[in-house]
Amino acid sequence: MKKTLLNWTSRAVAVVAIGLVSTIVSAQSASGQSVDQVFARELKLVEGLKVYNDQLNAQLRAQGVARAEILKSIEDSKGLEEQVAPLLSTMLSALDKFVQADLPFHQEDRMDSIGRLKALMSNPEARTSDRFRNIMDIYTSEIEYGNTFEAYRGSIPVDGEDTVLDILRIGRLSLYAQTDDRKRSFMWDKASGQWVDIDSHRDIRTAIKVASKTVAPELLSLPVSAPEGT
Repeated sequence: MKKTLLNWTSRAVAVVAIGLVSTIVSAQSASGQSVDQVFARELKLVEGLKVYNDQLNAQLRAQGVARAEILKSIEDSKGLEEQVAPLLSTMLSALDKFVQADLPFHQEDRMDSIGRLKALMSNPEARTSDRFRNIMDIYTSEIEYGNTFEAYRGSIPVDGEDTVLDILRIGRLSLYAQTDDRKRSFMWDKASGQWVDIDSHRDIRTAIKVASKTVAPELLSLPVSAPEGT
């Protein structure tokens, strides 16, 4: 019974992984759906699988089977490794390309996370379950970026020099920056892949305060970068 359930889980993991890979690659051309929406939908399938795995572990523990034995049985499943390993590699490649093409917020941290994941994927001693868990953690974080806004300190090139200033991210819609003296404001232009000067100094400053939760939310008018290819 145990082996049957674990084999079912292996197949389910593979099916979910395939779905995630295909949606990442094709989401840009999906009619009426953003990449974030597709990611969120597919992640629900993964969350359902996690719930199932939790239930399975509880049932096996109730039968006196130790967690170490459960994990060992999963890792010893040759079929699981053969099905999931190449899929995780494809998912990682797609995720890497997605982050590089995305708005450049927290770029260093995000690329560092992918770098660590690449090292884990190439480590012959790493467990398949650890690889899967880590890549799904990054997927979850990337999804959350599309549903949140924030203000943080960061640096961008200003007149040829890296300058530390306030950066404002609104989901994956727009990315803004403002110098500490509030005399210059910038917006990331998706079409050119560069920071451009804008004049909305007051609204940018207010939006930064709202994102920092130092003032109450209010209606603001901010410029929005045109989509790529327009």
